[in-house]
Amino acid sequence: MIPKKVGFLLLVIFYSAIFTAVNAQENPFYNHKGKLIIIGGGAIPDSLFSFFANYCGGKDQPVVYIPTATTDEEYIQKGEHLIKFTSQGFNNLSTIHTRNKKEADDPKNIALLRNAKGLYFGGGDQQLIADAYAGTKLYDEFIALLDRGGVIMGTSAGATIMGSLMVGGDARDDLSKKYAFNPAFSFMTNTALDQHVLVRNRQFDLIPVIEYYPGTLGIGLDESTAIIVEAGQFKVWGKSYAMLYDPKDWAEQKKKWGSVVKPFKMMASGSRFNLVTREIVK
Repeated sequence: MIPKKVGFLLLVIFYSAIFTAVNAQENPFYNHKGKLIIIGGGAIPDSLFSFFANYCGGKDQPVVYIPTATTDEEYIQKGEHLIKFTSQGFNNLSTIHTRNKKEADDPKNIALLRNAKGLYFGGGDQQLIADAYAGTKLYDEFIALLDRGGVIMGTSAGATIMGSLMVGGDARDDLSKKYAFNPAFSFMTNTALDQHVLVRNRQFDLIPVIEYYPGTLGIGLDESTAIIVEAGQFKVWGKSYAMLYDPKDWAEQKKKWGSVVKPFKMMASGSRFNLVTREIVK
């Protein structure tokens, strides 16, 4: 016979497990323990570096920088990609860079990621990041970093790679055509992320993406602006706006008006989006 205290404890554990599973099911976009800082390109506000440092546990904690999105090899070899971090006081930086999946899985790289508290993806072409790291053991370490409470920050191409679809490229030439986007890293699942949105007049580019990929949440980020993502929500932070393209909201508009009248909602710095209830909180 099970003692009452032990039985009660087992019930608590049982219902807690059910509650956790239900919550994860209700949130199809992000359920990792760690955080994401996803930046729309341009100049990065100092405050975002401060957030990144705090989430890592301090500027002396190990951070890995992946500059692979750029084609400027000399820039990387000279270590110039690290200047923005050293100027902010980060003093425990490492670089992982390769064009080869086999090299990506070098034990030294695996060790660096397992020791890291933070990871940063620089800008350029997101396909270059995917070509080097998708499907590798190192990619598994990206996910492990988030699962143990680490933080990943990226800008421009380093932002788009965090979603589930690699929006951009040839698809922008004719938005009327259905385009099969390559998969991104799915740190945020069921999500398409775009960047430089207002500066480059891209605010309409995610509309056909959401039409062709029903159930996908679209988030467009302007320059010097980020979303900070954690399990239950994301918060907008920066100098401009984030644009939200929510298929659930589209369905409600179609019921009410017969069509999608407002394909996106603009979110200013400080506003939040609940990933479970799908509501904006200002």
